[in-house]
Amino acid sequence: MKADCLKPKTITKTKRMTEPLRVILGKISLFVFLPVISGVMLGFAALPSKIWYVGFIGFIPLLIAAEKALDRKKPLLVFTLQVFITTVIVFLYMSVWILQSANLGFIIGVVVVIPFVILLVPYILFRKNGSRYAAAYFIAAWLTGEFIQNYFELGSPFANFGHNLGAAPKLIQWYSITGAYGGTLWMLTVNFLIFFLGKAIINKQKDITKKSIFTCSVLVVPVLLSLIMYYSYEEKGRPAEILVVHPSTDNRDVKYRVNIYELMDIYLDIILPQLTKNTEYVVLPETAITNAGWIADYNRNLVFQHWLQKTTDYPNLKLVTGAVTYESIPDVEKIRGYKKNPGIHFSENYQTWYHTYNAALHIEKSRPVQIRVKEGLVPYQEYTPYPLIMPRLAPVGIDFQFARREPNRQVFTAANNRKTAALICYELVYGFKFARAARQGAEAFFVILNEGWYTRAQHVPYQFLQLSVVRAIENRRSIAHSSNLGISAIINQRGEVLARTQSRKGDFLKHQINMNRRPTLASTLGNLPGLTAMAVTLVLLFVEFKHKNSNKKIHNRGGAI
Repeated sequence: MKADCLKPKTITKTKRMTEPLRVILGKISLFVFLPVISGVMLGFAALPSKIWYVGFIGFIPLLIAAEKALDRKKPLLVFTLQVFITTVIVFLYMSVWILQSANLGFIIGVVVVIPFVILLVPYILFRKNGSRYAAAYFIAAWLTGEFIQNYFELGSPFANFGHNLGAAPKLIQWYSITGAYGGTLWMLTVNFLIFFLGKAIINKQKDITKKSIFTCSVLVVPVLLSLIMYYSYEEKGRPAEILVVHPSTDNRDVKYRVNIYELMDIYLDIILPQLTKNTEYVVLPETAITNAGWIADYNRNLVFQHWLQKTTDYPNLKLVTGAVTYESIPDVEKIRGYKKNPGIHFSENYQTWYHTYNAALHIEKSRPVQIRVKEGLVPYQEYTPYPLIMPRLAPVGIDFQFARREPNRQVFTAANNRKTAALICYELVYGFKFARAARQGAEAFFVILNEGWYTRAQHVPYQFLQLSVVRAIENRRSIAHSSNLGISAIINQRGEVLARTQSRKGDFLKHQINMNRRPTLASTLGNLPGLTAMAVTLVLLFVEFKHKNSNKKIHNRGGAI
């Protein structure tokens, strides 16, 4: 009897011990599990994924987690943590390759998620207040976050979800109208529609059929429109023969150790046998000329003269190449904090302060060399963001840091008046730079890259190739994609890869491309979709804040009565 009396008490005690465990597991599910699932799904869908379509449901676990957060005492704090977890996982998945050259300094790059967290957090307040604009706010806020990344030095537009769909160029031909922002809008809208449809099914609502048809329409109609555009589009512009050089020179043991003249001869050994009277452009990759000297001395640069002498039989030939070059800074004392700025250097040999540029050069016989300096530098690798505010996180990739140049040329103009634009590697993530060049008359894009630093991250060349596909469709411009040690390719105006090589030995691609002068709507609009998203975000915040205050006043009057 004594044992029997004790037995129920033991069971009760066991139940009491398991209750806190259930609570803890529930909190883990709330704080971690669902946001982690969203982060992983969106990471898997990120470029250059073959399962990009997962992005159409990737936000749903986060949206479910947000609904659960509404039942907590501090939903704002809970949702903030949820968004932070999701965005950090996506960021690390997409960009951790920079660690190979930027070392631990890149860890601070996690602040890239801050604009997204700040902008998305009010969504939970919209939901708490039962606002019918909650979904619209979430979508506009995310698009605003992508827009801000274009100008936030601690961040990057690399994670623009519209880029993910570049894996299926036939389905995004309407990017020539909306740009990659349209892809993000489409993906987020479908996420919410599927989420709402799931809630309707669970709650056994009557309008399930109507919601199902509408959701399917939003998913399918853009696909059908794109396929029509794809099969009806005709290449525009005059043809030009392009020779893309794929040198495959090792960054660590060859490229930056071999004499620049020997390096140029390596390129010429690939180039000269392929030249014809019809070849208009030769494209070399990023920093192919590892020391192009001082900009002020270009008219007597021996490397350039060596090139011109070797190609004297081809007077109409133009060379577009990447180069490391230098420019002295007059009146450096006028620059605030110039001695602390890691992008400003001092030469003991020349007794001058100077900038180092990662540049693209346009070299043509009997014409001055044209230079365009890379603007979209890789944070924590090629430059230190906000150098006068933040300490330099040494080592930051390479031994020196590049600078930007003001004013900076955007378009090269040849003797025959053909206009082209050369954009450098990481600038591929900045769609507005390509749109700006197209508006200024660029008829084709030359994208020059050097992924030789990331040989252990095999997916990186595919990321950049997919970005070139997106930029080609947005602007309806052919792209010559020249990589030192990654993937070189020729891409047409529909985003089709016409030819490619990823040889580990010196190689080339020779192809005709069409030089198109007509701007697309996406080129014309530029950043307008991002600015529109920002305006919508601010308007919705204002309307919600005003509505909430109005309800408070009504409630207070009622209480007084």
